[in-house]
Amino acid sequence: MKLGSNMGIFNCYGEEKYKRMKEFGFDFADVVIDGVLRGMTEKEYSDKILHEKKLADEAGVTIWQAHGPWRYPPHDETEELRAERAEVMRRAIRCAAMIDCKYWVIHPLMPFGPNDDFDTEQFFKINYDFFRALLPTAKENGVTICFENMPMTKLSISSPEKTLEFIRAINDDNFKMCLDTGHCSRLGISPADAVRLAGADMKVMHVHDNLGDHDSHMPMLTGIIDWKAYYDALVEIGFDGVFSLEVGWGDFIRNASNDVKLKALKAIVDDIVK
Repeated sequence: MKLGSNMGIFNCYGEEKYKRMKEFGFDFADVVIDGVLRGMTEKEYSDKILHEKKLADEAGVTIWQAHGPWRYPPHDETEELRAERAEVMRRAIRCAAMIDCKYWVIHPLMPFGPNDDFDTEQFFKINYDFFRALLPTAKENGVTICFENMPMTKLSISSPEKTLEFIRAINDDNFKMCLDTGHCSRLGISPADAVRLAGADMKVMHVHDNLGDHDSHMPMLTGIIDWKAYYDALVEIGFDGVFSLEVGWGDFIRNASNDVKLKALKAIVDDIVK
């Protein structure tokens, strides 16, 4: 299976990060496109992301997926704020296309905050209208929007089941799923069951572990997720994408160097996908 990772655990290598990524056996990168929310013009950010693409190409790494911008705490409660947000999203999709990135991952809007949607029907409609309006930009740029399941226990579009209900209501080839294993675990749901539920609608993934109590992005085999069951489910549905990590170090091999941690992490991955 193709192996990939988020860049957080490689950023310490600076301009060498993609070369080191390749050396450790990860051929596919998950980057974050959020500069359009951090005061940069689209031109400034496109220059930045094209430099990332150049570094990746030189290392022989493919930028497979990109995470779109998300501000925290979320507040998209008015039409004006959502219009501003939509423009940022369109800019981010165009940036993904510039670096030949086919899959663009995004969270749902949370207009009433992350802990309650207050009105389930209105929450659904706001998201439905928002993402339907983004689809023309995605199609024009050859990008698939990948809607991610969430760890928030009080939002109605959080679980894999509800995320998929939303995706299937949108019903478009350019709107599919990013399955986040840690978010499943936070809700007490087996990621393997979520894979089978998603089937062909699952295009990308975020792989990480936790203890079920927090969205802590732990390395695999350090939490409670059954990774054999998860991998078996991927094989069962014929998943042909990238086994893409979204981990942080936390307490993993405390005081060890980044190189040591990466070697141990790669051994864990190899054990799961062997």
